[in-house]
Amino acid sequence: MYPTILVMLALDERDASVLHAAEVLAERVGLQRLLLVHVYRQDPFPAWMEAASTPRPELPEALDAAIAALGSRLPGVELVGVHAVGSPVEQLQAIVAREDVDLLIIGRNDTDGAETGWGPSGRELLRSVTCSALVVPLSARMDLRHALVGVDFSHGASDALAVATRIADHTEALYQYDASAVAVGGQTREAFSEQLRQRALEHWESDVMPRLGDVPRPQLSVVHADRASSLLIDRAGDRVLVVGSRGMSRLATLFLGSTAERVAGRAQGPVLIVRRKGEQLGLLESLAHR
Repeated sequence: MYPTILVMLALDERDASVLHAAEVLAERVGLQRLLLVHVYRQDPFPAWMEAASTPRPELPEALDAAIAALGSRLPGVELVGVHAVGSPVEQLQAIVAREDVDLLIIGRNDTDGAETGWGPSGRELLRSVTCSALVVPLSARMDLRHALVGVDFSHGASDALAVATRIADHTEALYQYDASAVAVGGQTREAFSEQLRQRALEHWESDVMPRLGDVPRPQLSVVHADRASSLLIDRAGDRVLVVGSRGMSRLATLFLGSTAERVAGRAQGPVLIVRRKGEQLGLLESLAHR
């Protein structure tokens, strides 16, 4: 599923959560190669001026220590340390492309939910890479006993559900609907909920279940809420939250926003954003899919 994973490190106390997440995921996602990457932020102009004479930076001691600590706990996994200098977003984007990374793991500051916990690079990285991404808040712990999946009737949501049922022991699939749709249709909320539940079950049986194979059937919840991102954050708590993403371009995300980005910036627990690797929609395509 994710044979090559890249973990972005800060080389301080914030790294514990992202390294723990990689270790917990390793067996369930078929990890073969783990890249531990630290980027020393540097002004791009002097970096360009000195590029010809600057030797490849040596691995910091903290990066070596992280590799040594994981080596005994992840037997059979190739561990690679990378220390780069320059813009973190540009460097990480280049490494993801060059190493054909399947999953990017990045940390995020804690938040009370009112504000996002993004640092200077996290949100920009989510907008620039075209692989799946796991965002881990500073104090969060990866626990795969339970996962909540935000689902609708899109292929992205089906991909997210397929991943969640493979990595988590128990999965809850959450379908959200807006009460305004009930008024337009002239139905009661109860009737509309039941209709949506039946559509969800049909979608699961015809489109999702054949792709999953022999896995436990997730719990299905159909819930009324005005905003999907707030519902998912509240319902997940500190559990792992899995969401699908169409991989909008940076321009499209800037103008339209992204539910996955909003959830990842405010959730209390880890958020796994599942993307089809290499897929990216432009602004006009994203408008057509809304």
